[in-house]
Amino acid sequence: MRKKLARWKSQYISKGGRITLIWSTLANMPIYFMSMLSMPRKVRLRLERIQREFLWGGGALERKIHLVKWELVCLEKDNGGLGVKSLSILNKALLCKWSWRFAMEREAFWNQVIRGKYGEEQGDGVQRKQGGRRMVIKFWKDIWCGDEPLCVSFPSLFALAVSKDAWVKDVWRCNEGGGSWSPLFSRPFNDWELEEVCSFFVALNRKQIQQGVDDRVIWRETKCGMFSVKSLYKSLVSGHPISFPSSAIWKVTVQPKVSFFGWVATWGKALTLDQLQRRGWALANRCYLCQKHEESIDHILLHCEKVRTLWVLLYSMFGVQWVLPATVKETLSGWNGSFVGKKRKGVWKASPLCLFWTVWKTRNKVAFEEKELSIQRLKASFVYFLWSETKRSIKDGPSTLVDFVGWVASR
Repeated sequence: MRKKLARWKSQYISKGGRITLIWSTLANMPIYFMSMLSMPRKVRLRLERIQREFLWGGGALERKIHLVKWELVCLEKDNGGLGVKSLSILNKALLCKWSWRFAMEREAFWNQVIRGKYGEEQGDGVQRKQGGRRMVIKFWKDIWCGDEPLCVSFPSLFALAVSKDAWVKDVWRCNEGGGSWSPLFSRPFNDWELEEVCSFFVALNRKQIQQGVDDRVIWRETKCGMFSVKSLYKSLVSGHPISFPSSAIWKVTVQPKVSFFGWVATWGKALTLDQLQRRGWALANRCYLCQKHEESIDHILLHCEKVRTLWVLLYSMFGVQWVLPATVKETLSGWNGSFVGKKRKGVWKASPLCLFWTVWKTRNKVAFEEKELSIQRLKASFVYFLWSETKRSIKDGPSTLVDFVGWVASR
């Protein structure tokens, strides 16, 4: 991985390009070994460190600030992450494929060797089994009727079962009508147990043995019932859903670096003066643009009086009335643009990210190059950047900047 990185001129690659290279190359390099072996913790941490340093910059000779913690980066985009694969979870998902192959490829030579030497253990929490003629499914202890074993769904009935290790085939009785379920219990049921008994047999009667068909394993996380590493990985990383405006950031016709900055700004992790103070820098906190208020990402992108002129310009171009929310996250979450019409919706959705990028670049020029702030130049930069980012997505759209302004203002 280090050799691969040495060929890339990382200092010339934007953040969007780095994310793409991590997805396509760095994260896939150890796939083969992870599908065969359990990755040692030290190796995993080393590989993740290489990916982090490539994403945020830095390396052996320099150290740059990692704005967002790696656990958040590894979340799915819909949950506020970048969709970078967590190596530990991916390693588990890849190795679990062997469990699936062990259940499905029973005639393979390697499968017969393992079963002959070590035997086989039935059932786990991620598979559902479907009844057939071969006896490989435990009636009480395997997942085949519902989303959990019958011994968990009906514990009091399981306690009364005569054979707690009975196979599904043993409980099924064939008859002229097809068959019926006949589990054996140690005593007659009491009156207060009849409701649970009824629920038990209602659940059983939804299932029938398929004569002449072998038992088979079904993967519950896919519609087709076949195992995939992607579905297992997704189920392992999915936690509590996070409200995050992912579509307003990633499903917009702008450059990846612009979307990346929008993502960082939404999490409030851009290196504004208040963030530098939290990281231990002894700095006076004053907005570089208005010189009146303390600088934060919400102030510099939304509430600064200099920046508000851009928002007023944007609203006047589209002919809409809008009240800005308190945070960047709330702004992007409510930026749907259903009222601007289908023709202009793409430009409207790209507008906040283009505005954020223009303001941030201008702020950095004022802060580090000591350039004077010009409101007229700021407005012109924003309109030009918005046009340059969206003109390729507009079918038969305006060919000049002046035509673009008129086109946006048209109803």
